[in-house]
Amino acid sequence: MKINKVKTKELFHKNQAGEWLLNIYYGCDLVCPYCYWQVDEEWANQITVYTDVVERLAAEIDNIPKHTKISLGWKGNPYTSIEREYELTRGCLKLLFEHEMDVTVSASRGNDIILRDLDLLTAPGVHVMVIMEMTRLDIVKEFNETGTHVAFEVANTLKQNGVNICATVSPVMPGITDVEKMAAALPGIPVHIAKLDIRPGTMWNEKTLAYVKENYPHLYQQYEEIARTGEDPYFESLKEKYEGGSGQIRTYLPFWDEIPEIG
Repeated sequence: MKINKVKTKELFHKNQAGEWLLNIYYGCDLVCPYCYWQVDEEWANQITVYTDVVERLAAEIDNIPKHTKISLGWKGNPYTSIEREYELTRGCLKLLFEHEMDVTVSASRGNDIILRDLDLLTAPGVHVMVIMEMTRLDIVKEFNETGTHVAFEVANTLKQNGVNICATVSPVMPGITDVEKMAAALPGIPVHIAKLDIRPGTMWNEKTLAYVKENYPHLYQQYEEIARTGEDPYFESLKEKYEGGSGQIRTYLPFWDEIPEIG
């Protein structure tokens, strides 16, 4: 994996919801075939490290109002494997919590590095939400074979320690992703799902179909039909069963203040 070390140019970006987005790392070392970020050649199969991000944040944070919503993990997993060495996410979290910011951490890598920061995530008075992405194909493959994966163990440990946490299965892969089985392995944790988008003419259409053809040839015709028509019977069955409910499986993706306790 290629690692690029650079200085931070622009510390924050803002999304349509008004959240401030902070990238500590940029890129991905495992590009899933359905991922739309792969169109960016500077993102795929490499990690860019913003080596001065903690210093830049320290210099600017006094100008940011308390309880500003700040999200970590927009275009790069804040707990990518090299965080164990660099500890930039830990440094940023310390500053954000010290200045009473409302923090969302979106983590997609199947490792346990985030548990190193339990002392920060569970400190009195912190306002933090962790979103664990469970759709990476290495996670799904191991879960299907063994019934578990370190990502599930980490999510459950965070929940047991009182961390506000949800999981996402986005996108749902028909015949590959068993949403209800995954949710059962995450007791008490909301699981948000989204439909697979493999519309024709996109890079992720070609790569997803090629992946399915190689690894799940018995599903290839089904995926061709989903790509051609946009209709996904499995996802629609989940949507019909769970849409509008307050149970564990939810048919929308999470944003701040939209993750109530499971009813």
